[in-house]
Amino acid sequence: MFVSTLRLAIFLFLTTTLASVLELDASNFNDVVLNSDKNTLVKFYASWCSHCSKLEPVWEELATAYEKEPNVQIARINADKHQKVGKQYGINGYPTIKLFKKDDVQHPIEFEGARSVESLTNFISAHTGVKPPSSAPSLVAKLNDLNIEDVVEGKDAFIAVTADWCGHCKKLKPTWQKLADFYQGDSDIVVIGQVQVTDPEPSEWIKDKFQIRSFPTLLYIKNGDLQNAEIYEAPRTLSEFVEFVNERAGTTRAEDGGLHPDAGLLHSLDDLVSKFVGSAKQERVKLANKVTEALNDLKKENKYAKEIRYYTKLINSLVNGPYDFIPREITRLEKMLSENLAPEARDSALFRLNILRYFNSCITPNTYK
Repeated sequence: MFVSTLRLAIFLFLTTTLASVLELDASNFNDVVLNSDKNTLVKFYASWCSHCSKLEPVWEELATAYEKEPNVQIARINADKHQKVGKQYGINGYPTIKLFKKDDVQHPIEFEGARSVESLTNFISAHTGVKPPSSAPSLVAKLNDLNIEDVVEGKDAFIAVTADWCGHCKKLKPTWQKLADFYQGDSDIVVIGQVQVTDPEPSEWIKDKFQIRSFPTLLYIKNGDLQNAEIYEAPRTLSEFVEFVNERAGTTRAEDGGLHPDAGLLHSLDDLVSKFVGSAKQERVKLANKVTEALNDLKKENKYAKEIRYYTKLINSLVNGPYDFIPREITRLEKMLSENLAPEARDSALFRLNILRYFNSCITPNTYK
């Protein structure tokens, strides 16, 4: 019993870490489906089945919709490879979808409706009474011929040009929505957008301008310059997208959507700041002018406004007091971050904490002399 429970725990950790859909096989089917005390919707598929491949983007989107619902899990098993499991449940065609209700796992209910997220959600709700947690409106900017210039003016924009009949576009959708969620705190710098060419809004100018021949086509617009769009051709994974946007927009997102530990730090000033913070009070007064001049030079680049303001605040505290502001503020922000904060509030706290921790690391025995 202990080994079985441990195997289940390890499996669940790995699958939930890597994806919303639980991947089943003959060794874990009973643990995950029959013994989990959850309602489990299982897709029985074969790797060679074209209908199964067509269903995959819908399955991923359905799993994303239920990933925060503790009583429902979305799973799949290659029943052609694991034929013993398929035979046990009478699988003779692919894909076959069955709902294993937690209070009657021995009698799964077969789904026979349209293979859409809406139909599958209604099926789960009708038999379990559980609906997916209500999701916030998509943060992906909807673009078309009429608004693209205004929306991207003065900003970077990462844009997916899609069509509703395109299977690859459907597969991209949940990843693109997560990318927009990640960068909501950087909306003044970069826009994550979408042009759906099958929507009623006009998109002929966009298709012609960027020579759209296939879907999805991913475009990167730098600083609102629609004349020189870059075509994205790297892998379509969330981590690759984040790295790509960070490099071009100068943002500092981590792969989980939070801020990178370097966010907020002005590394070109590291040596000067380290010397300033580690000096005795009298020497800091002299060095403060040099640090201020360096910050003013950075202002000329029309960047780093938030960073410069916070650096200036910490410099003033170390010259004019309160001299214990940095350690007290670190304690306050760490406590704040242990609470449930809205994304923008969390970003703001992490941004300041990164800078505070760097200043704090520069403190020496001379600092308070």
